[in-house]
Amino acid sequence: MLDYKLLDALDMVLRCGSFEAAAKRLHLTPSAISQRIRQLEERHGEVLLRRDTPLSATPTGEKLLAHVRQVRALEGELSEQLRAEPASSSWLTLRVGVNADTLALGLLPALALALGEAQLLLDCVVDDEAYTLDLLRSGEVSGCISTQAGPVAGCGVIPLGSMEYIGVATPGFSHDYFSAGLSSGTLAAAPAAVFGHKESLHRRLLRERWGLLEGQYPCHVIPESNALFAAAQAGLAYAVVPRQQAAAGLAAGQLQAWPELAANVPLYWHHWARQTRPARALGAALQAFAQQHLQPVTAQ
Repeated sequence: MLDYKLLDALDMVLRCGSFEAAAKRLHLTPSAISQRIRQLEERHGEVLLRRDTPLSATPTGEKLLAHVRQVRALEGELSEQLRAEPASSSWLTLRVGVNADTLALGLLPALALALGEAQLLLDCVVDDEAYTLDLLRSGEVSGCISTQAGPVAGCGVIPLGSMEYIGVATPGFSHDYFSAGLSSGTLAAAPAAVFGHKESLHRRLLRERWGLLEGQYPCHVIPESNALFAAAQAGLAYAVVPRQQAAAGLAAGQLQAWPELAANVPLYWHHWARQTRPARALGAALQAFAQQHLQPVTAQ
């Protein structure tokens, strides 16, 4: 039988990033946390937590975490169903993987009504949409927005729609760097604003369409969508952003679009196959958001 007290210690260490922080959250000493992790590993006969920086779970540890997090969600729903008085209800937390651009386009305000009615709190793990599915595979989240259409074992998937991206720059920036148009030469000289340190859409377009690799062009690395867009608006760089985000600036003539850097990125909502009622409400609200902000995914 699984000892959920030990599993909770493993989960909290990974959530907090250290034994000390996990101990404070669980009102224990760091040595007690360490002992619980050691007991758990002895019971399973293998290492479950890599003591590197940052801390990470082994494949077996990830499977145990995915299980305990699903159990916790189901217990929360059962508790909600057994409550006699609606006034005594408490909020449930759902950990989800989301991409920065949907947040920038107003995802949270769009979900506000559904989250309030379901008394659901979101613990958002923000990553590039090409990598969020790894969070679901590892059990770190119970659902995620991803570019990948294929479902993960034990999970379901719902098509949301396609997000349209466009390359933009101020007229002044375009005059200084792109007066001769876009080419490998002009792009190699123009400062770009790219999202994070992973393989982003912008980096992929430069590689696939112009053969430019990382390090062959100057770039500002910005891990937040609104700040990245602000860099383009300020004439600091050119950027690849959601067309909807740039629409007002394009209409006012404050930005110039470069269709050569356009792309459509399909998005999907992946979730545990066994969903709680609040999780189902979240999925429905995400679909409503997608109908307003995304384009239908075209058949291949």
